[in-house]
Amino acid sequence: MRTILVVMAFVVTALACEARADIAIDALRATVRVDGGSQSGTAFLVAVPAEDDGSGTTLLVTAAHVFENMKAEACTVSFRAAEQERFARLETRVAIREAGRPLWIRHPDADVAILPVEPPHGADLTAFAPSQIADGSAFARGEVAVGQPVWVACFPAKTEANAAGWPILRRGTIASHPLAPIDRVKTFFVDYAHFGGDSGSAVVVDRGGAPLVAGVVVAMQRQTDHVTSPFEDKKVHTPLGLAIVAPADRILQVVDGWRRSLAATPVPASE
Repeated sequence: MRTILVVMAFVVTALACEARADIAIDALRATVRVDGGSQSGTAFLVAVPAEDDGSGTTLLVTAAHVFENMKAEACTVSFRAAEQERFARLETRVAIREAGRPLWIRHPDADVAILPVEPPHGADLTAFAPSQIADGSAFARGEVAVGQPVWVACFPAKTEANAAGWPILRRGTIASHPLAPIDRVKTFFVDYAHFGGDSGSAVVVDRGGAPLVAGVVVAMQRQTDHVTSPFEDKKVHTPLGLAIVAPADRILQVVDGWRRSLAATPVPASE
């Protein structure tokens, strides 16, 4: 009997490890680097299906300030392409402004933005579905809660895992309580080694063996000290190892606003 229990425990542990590995891979494959020259950030993809013909739109989701800090009309987005069981870098230029007008759509209150994009042919990726973005009910049910382990795929200080442009996978823990009702929470903390360049990363948790986006990394929490001496007067910023995260329901809100604006756009009369 004991042998059976040990075998069952081993099988359950193996399946759990496999599920966690799948979630981590999904997070990596959905994540891309957004490079504006002097400014670099992280973004991830969400596939929004159309309501009419079954086709849809791929959205680039990131922190709004990632786009706002880029001054050019376009940025470089680094995808990956699978070639003979290996991966190669696949970069594409994506317009973020047109005649100075932003093409991204920002949440009215949160540092979250979306931009419709068309991934290049041959890109190897997995985009999150809207059902994999935590809404208010997911927070209310405790599917996102304090102490929960998270995955963060990101590009800290412009660092990439390899020449193909894969992101770095970090682990952390949700550090804020309570998180419900989430509409009263502007941001929450995630405890992980956060660096510049992580802004725009998806914070991903395990929901029954499948990925659930809990939020978007938007800033770094740090302590600022004013140091004064006879020959020096300066500020010293010390990172606290805490990322400031916008709740994922803000993504759904900005997507809903974008879809309503599309529905309200007049259709040109045919000639």
